[in-house]
Amino acid sequence: MKTLARLKALSLVLCTVVLSACSIFPDPKDASGDVKVDKADKVEQVQVVHPESNKNEVEIYFAKKNGEELELVAVHRPIRGDNRLNATLEELLRGPTPDEEKSGLLSEIPKGTILLGIKEKEGECEIDLSKRFSTGSVSSMQTRLDQFTKTVTPLANDQKIYLDVEGKRLEASSFDGLEIKQPIN
Repeated sequence: MKTLARLKALSLVLCTVVLSACSIFPDPKDASGDVKVDKADKVEQVQVVHPESNKNEVEIYFAKKNGEELELVAVHRPIRGDNRLNATLEELLRGPTPDEEKSGLLSEIPKGTILLGIKEKEGECEIDLSKRFSTGSVSSMQTRLDQFTKTVTPLANDQKIYLDVEGKRLEASSFDGLEIKQPIN
């Protein structure tokens, strides 16, 4: 009898923990909110509006095919931790979720690109990515730079943002015909 009572109590505790976790991390595809789509400057912003707005959200930009062209699309992601820039970059490098991929979103940033470091000093911020970021075609590089810039720029405040690959400043010489401005913002 005591064992049955203990199992019931344990089940109740586990259910409470699981339900609490579900409310902390709401599923973005829940129909609890409206979906807003706003097109401006070839950037489509998709936002799921939840009853309780999370202040620890950021916009991450991915690409979506529109005919023969790719458009940038903003998605909102929750972030954790104190370093907002680091968390945002990790989300960008993680790429679209399976549900986002099903809706046609993709990332031109190659899978496996790693954030090697962030150095901040007197009004400047250097973001260092792995060499994988710089592989691919010129058109692919332009889109990934656009994804990166649109995602990072709102977090810059007054800092100039520089993009490095394996500790070296990313330059146009690696990509014939592509202009890479530094700072990127």
